[in-house]
Amino acid sequence: MKKLALFAILIFSISAVYAQKGKVSAATGYLDTKDLEAAKKAIDQAIEHEKSVNWPKTYIVAAKVYTELAKSGEDADGIKKAVEYFKKAIELDKKGDAKGKGIGKYEKDIKLQLTFFKPDLTNSGIEGFNTENFEQALFAFENVLYFNELPMFQADAPGVDTAIVYNCALAAYNAKDWGKAEKFFNQSIDLGYGGGDAVLLLDQVFDASGDSVKVAENLKRGFQKFPEDERILTTLIQYYLDSQENDAALEYLNTAIEKDPENPSFYYARGVLYENIDKDKAIENYEKCLEIDNGFFNSLYNIGVIYYNKGVEQQNVANDKTTTKEFNAAMKVANEFWEKSLPYMEKAHEVKPEEAAVLETLKGLYYRFERMDKYNEVKAKLEGLN
Repeated sequence: MKKLALFAILIFSISAVYAQKGKVSAATGYLDTKDLEAAKKAIDQAIEHEKSVNWPKTYIVAAKVYTELAKSGEDADGIKKAVEYFKKAIELDKKGDAKGKGIGKYEKDIKLQLTFFKPDLTNSGIEGFNTENFEQALFAFENVLYFNELPMFQADAPGVDTAIVYNCALAAYNAKDWGKAEKFFNQSIDLGYGGGDAVLLLDQVFDASGDSVKVAENLKRGFQKFPEDERILTTLIQYYLDSQENDAALEYLNTAIEKDPENPSFYYARGVLYENIDKDKAIENYEKCLEIDNGFFNSLYNIGVIYYNKGVEQQNVANDKTTTKEFNAAMKVANEFWEKSLPYMEKAHEVKPEEAAVLETLKGLYYRFERMDKYNEVKAKLEGLN
């Protein structure tokens, strides 16, 4: 009787195991007949039961069920749950059974189902971008990368999907996840994908996260990898100008001018750089800028200011003279500088008629030259701005 009782217990235990594994098979059957409600109920029971909770097949089927629930609109988080179920299946398959046997038994099945699933995961990422749900997009594309990098897929197609890496970077950037944005943009740049856009977006990531120390190295690397992208070079020059690293700025400006000698902005920038070093060289570069674009406001204005200030400095020299003759000689030089300033300021005024700084300078010049009609005209314009 005792042996019979033990045999009956063993039969019952085996039946319980198969009963719960039967829930997994039932869920598969319900999927085939599109009965998602019944499939969900069956697989949820299998996941919760101790007899099937550690069976890889449970999670393979669960992933399939929740993918379909997501696609049918019945579970907004279905794709996320499917991802976690696939990861659980992989984890359990690596462990094998309680005795460590059967390791990798379900790898082929997992690989097959993941092959069907990855397009759905990609579509979830695209949907995230389209609906501006960038956290969803990041989750989706990040996990496409994760699955692609599994040994089971690398064996067939080694390497990284560069477009997916870039999508991860864009999603992280838009989600304001600066840490991940930096990681994926760096990876994209290393892979040569995204071109100058990746470099400049990473520049914005550093700006947004307050990590300005990395800006220069990123831009220099970007210039080396994408030397034809003038945006990177221009941004790098502006960085050095802003940080007053004049030698570095001049080096890259000279490179920029060699590459694009007809770009007026580069001559203007070099003029700005020279203003604190050599005013004549500054004027020379501003003039070169104006040869290419005679309406370049900043160059017109800056030349006008340089000559105007030279006149003021010369006036101060004149005031220190002790004789009328010396004073008049010094003032003659001052007037020559102001005469040089005037046409540039007038042209600057044509380009930007309501620029107050230009109007103020013109007002002073017209007064000095006793051109009271012009003085009154400019004065009225200034009053009209207030």
